[in-house]
Amino acid sequence: MFKKFFEQLRWKTLARQLRRPKGALGHKVASKMNEANEFLYYFTLDQMEIQNGHSILEIGFGNGKFFDKLFNRAQQLQITGIDFSDLMVKAAIENNETSIAAGKLSIVKGQSDQLPFADNSFDIVFCINVAYFWDETGKHLQEICRVLKPGGKLYTTIRTRESIEKMPFTKYGFRSYTEEDWKLLAHQHNLLYKKGVLVSEPAIEPEGNEVRSQSLCMITEKKSI
Repeated sequence: MFKKFFEQLRWKTLARQLRRPKGALGHKVASKMNEANEFLYYFTLDQMEIQNGHSILEIGFGNGKFFDKLFNRAQQLQITGIDFSDLMVKAAIENNETSIAAGKLSIVKGQSDQLPFADNSFDIVFCINVAYFWDETGKHLQEICRVLKPGGKLYTTIRTRESIEKMPFTKYGFRSYTEEDWKLLAHQHNLLYKKGVLVSEPAIEPEGNEVRSQSLCMITEKKSI
């Protein structure tokens, strides 16, 4: 009984940290997230139609270690990142001092259901392994649609429901979606569902057990006026 209780407590703690990293453990979790998400970051960038001069928003950037990879995709990009973890905002600022000083990167503390940006601000919005934590997904999509320019695209990368269910910590506060779920949500919030791109990730070994996951990058577009 006690073994099961402490195991659940451990998974609950990890789930909370993945949602909103805090304290010394938060830094360790962020580093592990970088390892787990690096493949998906490149995969998502490969789907994005980035052009010179684009304005791009990343929701949930962690410690900001991957912003440089985004800048390598085109010239004169204006990148903004938003995250609601104080710890991650501070870490991302420290990790990207040069880009911030150059005026090409802005780091903002906030939530994606209350975006502090003007209407029609971004050509692209994207998030990777973030949508699981949205309690009211519609509010987030409504705000994202508001700040996207007409014809702008949202790229949402998440692991498939089947993959999520294999992970012991995801029963604590994670919300999974099917592609059909996302199509319906997009339709309800003025977003056109363009396509979903499925990818098989390299195997990982949490707790010594090999886990193979699949993820979807779901691409939606703000309807033109």
